[in-house]
Amino acid sequence: MYSTVDSLPTESLDTGSYLLAGPAMSGKYDLLVDLLIEGLANEESGLFVTTNQDAAAIYEDLESQAGSPARDLRFVDCVSDEQGGSGQFAPDQVEYVSSPADLTGIGIGVSEQLRRFAEAEFHRMRVGFYSLSTLLMYVELETVFRFLHVLTGRIESIEGLGIFAIDPTTHDRSTINTLKQLYDGMIELRAENDTREVRLVGIDDTSEEWVSRA
Repeated sequence: MYSTVDSLPTESLDTGSYLLAGPAMSGKYDLLVDLLIEGLANEESGLFVTTNQDAAAIYEDLESQAGSPARDLRFVDCVSDEQGGSGQFAPDQVEYVSSPADLTGIGIGVSEQLRRFAEAEFHRMRVGFYSLSTLLMYVELETVFRFLHVLTGRIESIEGLGIFAIDPTTHDRSTINTLKQLYDGMIELRAENDTREVRLVGIDDTSEEWVSRA
């Protein structure tokens, strides 16, 4: 079990992978950051796969909100190149991938980072992926599905917690329904009257009611 008491309306989530779904401005990125920070505070490691924003900016957000350096955090960065500000990172802290369309490169980068965590004897890990919608702009659904089947299986095998963000308003219902098959449940977000709300769907022992999220 992974503690989520500071981030979600449930005390914890089982190991496995979950789909984080919400439209633009609903707070997907903020929630993903909060979940990783909660893990770091509990002496867990974190891996952030980014297809939307460079690793340096995400690291700064995490460091600022955590109030201390996020030392046990690694990245797979599909946005920037290795020369782009890499001096702020420790050796091997970031794996750079040429494009979000390079699923093979992303898979290799994730495997390398998981190997390094294993060598450092980290046994509890959170993996954040931001975002699947970007992948689907470049790659066909069937190919993305196969890639995610392998990745979620890898997270399950190491008893990790995976959170994969997607904007459901940019895809048809059949795409979302196809991807949902890979996940152990959904975390849904929405913005209503300047209030962000969250609910958990398909997760045992949790309510599916919408609740306010600060």
